[in-house]
Amino acid sequence: MNIRTSIAVALVSALPAVAQIEITCAPIHTHFLIGEESTVRLEVRNHTGVPLVLTGTNRNAKLTFELTTESGAAVPSKGELPFAPSDAIKPNQEWIRAVDLQPFFDLRNTGRLKLRAALEWDGNAYISAKCFFNIERGVEVFKHTVSSGTGKEKVTVKYSLRTLARDDGEILFLCLENPDTQMRFAAANLGTMVRLYAPQLLRDSAGRIHVLHQSAPNRFTHSEISATGRLREQEHFSNDYQMPEMKETDGTVLVRGRPYIPGDERRMPLGPDVR
Repeated sequence: MNIRTSIAVALVSALPAVAQIEITCAPIHTHFLIGEESTVRLEVRNHTGVPLVLTGTNRNAKLTFELTTESGAAVPSKGELPFAPSDAIKPNQEWIRAVDLQPFFDLRNTGRLKLRAALEWDGNAYISAKCFFNIERGVEVFKHTVSSGTGKEKVTVKYSLRTLARDDGEILFLCLENPDTQMRFAAANLGTMVRLYAPQLLRDSAGRIHVLHQSAPNRFTHSEISATGRLREQEHFSNDYQMPEMKETDGTVLVRGRPYIPGDERRMPLGPDVR
């Protein structure tokens, strides 16, 4: 064997073997608002030659997240991730899921967080590289407080419109909060916002919230949000020839204006798909 061949063999021998399980995770945004879905993209590649079963009586693998503050303190967990029977990762399969961390961790405090995913199988733990994201309160641009009941039955809710800057622009949220404790119950993503006209907020007789805001230079968006803070539907209006107008009459909220025509080349990105 000549010297060149010996070097080549040595280099090949020094290369690390492909891990039996590869796992990666990354947040879909670097900044999340308190109360909104905090979604991460999780990928697992199975090179073990056997299925990785994550739930049920045949479970042979466990998938978890480790979430800590920047100082290393653990973020309190609310329970294990739920998986369906179909969540068995077949050999040589690339398994991809979007996981919302909000139901499983206490994300009520602002700050920078560090996340790692781990999959335990056959006595070994396969751990992803660490990634980071921030939890923020956002900038309040409008608020409206409503109280109902009396005495011990009195309930007060603050409806707060807040913005958060992201790579795709400034995003508007409707937040439901307890004004006394500052606890946030929900945060609905209403999509991009343009700060030429102030947003409007009205509440109908059924307790639903209606928000009209400018979402592009030539477009306004009317969002209907449930009493629990869930985005129900959105409709879009053009301001090319007339300004849309939102009014409440006898407990009913209506928006009058010229419908925005999809496909306009000036159209900007909308919020989440609500279909």
